[in-house]
Parts: sequence; C-alpha cells; structure tokens
Amino acid sequence: MQKTIEEFDDMSCTTAFDEIGTQFVGTLKYRTFEVGQIFGANLASVRAQFQAICDLVETGGMVRHGIVMTGYHNRAFKGDVLLVDGEVFGEWNSDEEEWCHFTAHGDSEITCSAPSPWLLHDSISDWLLSRNGTPPDKRQYGVK
Repeated sequence: MQKTIEEFDDMSCTTAFDEIGTQFVGTLKYRTFEVGQIFGANLASVRAQFQAICDLVETGGMVRHGIVMTGYHNRAFKGDVLLVDGEVFGEWNSDEEEWCHFTAHGDSEITCSAPSPWLLHDSISDWLLSRNGTPPDKRQYGVK
C-alpha cells in the first residue's frame, strides 16, 4: 500500500488507500501525536482538507481528538468548533474569569465548560462521544 506524506510546520498527514479499497484515509499528526483522520474519494480531496486544517492552525487553531478549535493560539480565546472534515458544530469562548464554554449549534444554553481551552477540548470530545458513540477522531462523517 503506497503512502504519501504531506507536512506543514508541526502538522503532517500520512495518506493511504483504506484497507477495503473504498477511499483515501489521511492520518493527521501534530508532531508525533495522532490528532484525527480525514477521508476522501481521492488523494486531492484529502490534500485539500489537510491544507484547510493547516490554514486554521496557522491562524491560531488547535487540533486534537479530530476537533479544531479556532481562536486557541492567537489569544482570541473564542471561535468556531469544527470537525477536521470542516463541519462547524458549535462555538466556544472564555469569560472574564477565564473559564471556557462551548455551545453546540442549535442550543441556547452552554453545552459544557472547563477551566482552560485544553480541558474544554477534552470536554467537547467527551460530549461528542456521548452523542455519537464514536470518538470524533475516528468518525468518518459529521455530527449526528
């Protein structure tokens, strides 16, 4: 099975055809840590998704658990929350006491909170797991 590797700063994407031969799978890594997977019908679509993720990271986003939080590293401490496939499913912000809150699209109340963006990222991942039964970094399709 032939693999291609794309790199951008500390991010990399190793892409190969899946085991059953139906689609390309890109494994995303931040340094040596696996942070998600992206899927596409061809190599070009996986490369385009990887570039879009790198663009988000370059402007302050953080990728973990198959989830991107924008506004993370650029000190905005607020932004969109999306899956690595590009599906935006909520937003997050930090209050005056520096607690971080996530609100899912369609909800009027805060979905989950944590004392830091890092821990909020974990809480959002746990929330998605409880809703979908599959960790967000292993899902092929969007939020149910």
